[in-house]
Amino acid sequence: MLKAKALEPVRKLPGYDALVEQARQNARKARLDGGVASGLTKISPRAAGLSEPALAALLKAAEEAGTSALVLMYRGDLVGEWHFGGESHRTESMSATKSVVAMAIGMLIDEGRIPSVDTPVSTWFPEWKDGIKSQVTLRHILNHTSGLAAERSGMGIYDARDFVRYALDAEMVDPPGSRFFYSNIAVNLLPGIVERASGEKLDVYLQRKLFEPLGIMDFRWDKDPSGNPVGMAGLQIHPVDFAKLGQVMLQQGTYRAQRFLSQTWVQQCTTSSHPDGSASGLLWWHIYEKSPAMTLVQPMLDEAREKGYSSEKLAKLKDLVGHPMPQEAFAAAIIQRLGSNEELSAFEAKVVRAQYEWKQEGEPVGFAAMGAGGQKLLVFPKHQLVVVRMADMDERVSHQAMAFKALVPLVLDMVRPANARMREPGMAEMP
Repeated sequence: MLKAKALEPVRKLPGYDALVEQARQNARKARLDGGVASGLTKISPRAAGLSEPALAALLKAAEEAGTSALVLMYRGDLVGEWHFGGESHRTESMSATKSVVAMAIGMLIDEGRIPSVDTPVSTWFPEWKDGIKSQVTLRHILNHTSGLAAERSGMGIYDARDFVRYALDAEMVDPPGSRFFYSNIAVNLLPGIVERASGEKLDVYLQRKLFEPLGIMDFRWDKDPSGNPVGMAGLQIHPVDFAKLGQVMLQQGTYRAQRFLSQTWVQQCTTSSHPDGSASGLLWWHIYEKSPAMTLVQPMLDEAREKGYSSEKLAKLKDLVGHPMPQEAFAAAIIQRLGSNEELSAFEAKVVRAQYEWKQEGEPVGFAAMGAGGQKLLVFPKHQLVVVRMADMDERVSHQAMAFKALVPLVLDMVRPANARMREPGMAEMP
């Protein structure tokens, strides 16, 4: 209501201010009724040992990046919860949903309902017992090496009536485990596995076993037309409640003396699981202070051309081939040559086999759940910090600004000496 360009005419109508105030009141009531942030104790930034000037810089940058909410937790206490212009509301977590799905898998392994992460997927889907699909394990789904045909965007999946069946019917293009390729299609198998292993839908299982014990009551999970909870995205949750899930991961599977996940599973999820996806664990991601270097490779242009992408536009990218650049500069250079973010998406949609080259320097500073639009749940074990940043897709800023690449160094500025503070944006993310 406050920022979306499509609602600009509405903001000029008589009674708009009264409508906004009513919406605020409704949001506050929903928060109260839903027990949002229940059980959290508060601590001041100073008591948490955080630099207040650095915190002010973080909040300013967050607002400029189109952030709707920012949450900081230190040792399980709430340092702050900031909403920029609006009230707390359920926000779509996009692909950060995948990391929550991984928590459900870990809980079922801990319960013995799933034998291990190396159990064949055919255990739950007998139609995969023959041929190459019989070799696909749960691990392959979780670390994006299933070998199933995939697409960079998940948009085509939304045309399917049954997302689980859509994944089961997908073609195999690589031997399982041989190649890392981010796969929304394959991840959508996981809700089906959870249901067959637990006897409950994914969202029902997580509500009973994780969300309710954490005091998380007001959430929503998208489902496909057949009633399957979506695995690749679809969890809408209040940012401060999302932070509680990060606290479970920070505390190696526990929260307020109750264990939800084994320490072994948390470590597996947050450890690199394939050489080609060194920033990837099992649906959780390493975070780095500095951005990776990215390189456009000739096979990407060749594949796009073979699939009908404009040769004229591809010619504009020729000078970038083989030249590594920092992630932000790289993305800006491609968009500048192609003309728009939408055109970049159109180019990437044509490229399934070839991939950008990535080179990440330095050691991870933590791990994260991440999604499009800059949805981030960051966990910094060394500093005992959990940070949630979420944004609404309301066009208040550009896609590039909304990604908020500077978030990690700005957070780290709060915990390091003033003379060592940096302003280098960076976070390793999937393209």
